[in-house]
Amino acid sequence: MTSNTFLRFVAIICIANSHLDALYPVPLLATGGSLGNALFFMLSGYGLFLSANIQDKPFLPWYKRRILRIYPSLWLATILMIVIAQSAWRTLDIFDYVGLFVWPTAYWFITALMIFYVIFYFIWQRQNYKYFLVGIFILVLPYLYFYLTMIDLSFYSIEGPGSGYFKCIFYLQTMFFGGYLAGCVRSGQPNFFKDGLALVFFIALYYGILFFMSKFGGWEFQAVTHVLMFPILFFFLRFAESREITALVQSKYVGTAISLMAALTLEIYLLHGYVRAFPFVLKTIFPLNIVVFWIVTVALSYGLYRVAWWMMKAIGGRRSEG
Repeated sequence: MTSNTFLRFVAIICIANSHLDALYPVPLLATGGSLGNALFFMLSGYGLFLSANIQDKPFLPWYKRRILRIYPSLWLATILMIVIAQSAWRTLDIFDYVGLFVWPTAYWFITALMIFYVIFYFIWQRQNYKYFLVGIFILVLPYLYFYLTMIDLSFYSIEGPGSGYFKCIFYLQTMFFGGYLAGCVRSGQPNFFKDGLALVFFIALYYGILFFMSKFGGWEFQAVTHVLMFPILFFFLRFAESREITALVQSKYVGTAISLMAALTLEIYLLHGYVRAFPFVLKTIFPLNIVVFWIVTVALSYGLYRVAWWMMKAIGGRRSEG
């Protein structure tokens, strides 16, 4: 799916860029994390729904494929970047190792995703994509409860470390949204210009509201930005399905680069936070530091991907999509 490839590329660019504030002369340029996360969870639901309809596997083999896609890369990254590079092996006990290598791991994204997979599978078993829409609306209730009772609404708190696992409710909704979009029939052909303009409008509205709140207050209404993410995801998918984007992804050079980055999404996610802190990256002047960051991140991610692939073959598995 060329749309899936393009949007995975966009998602990992946004996620990594949101953590590069130390590399930009203007830290506000490091943005896009919530958009990238929402895109990735939506694409996970979208891709899993389509692949599940084709493969129709029982739960345990299906879930095993998800584990085999994620955990070898996770184990390697954890050993290299946490256990060895940070000398964590000196202080870790058996429970720490279980937490790092099994669950919940050092990455909130993987912690949430492994639970989301279970929920997604059993909703998919209902054989009706509309159940994902029902799931989205049911999750509004716990979302509002935690939003009104546990979130500090005096600042932008629904994303980032201060949100704890509250944001996971929203990202489960976006994963359900991906399953819904994969199953429903959407009217009208995707249009590069019309869908692109709609996408720009909603993204501008999203950032406009954040800017307004940062200047004039009103953070108690910040949940509106989560609501706006749904039309953004919808028009992003429409935009990515247009003939122009399809041709771009299928082109020889640019398309190859996009496909490579999309294939390395997991590995880039695991490694980019460590690469941004490398001394030679921090000491390089802007904008060369951004270029160096991406070259090193992609190179290390490709190496991690290949070794993880070998591990999979060694245990008789194979990497899976989604």
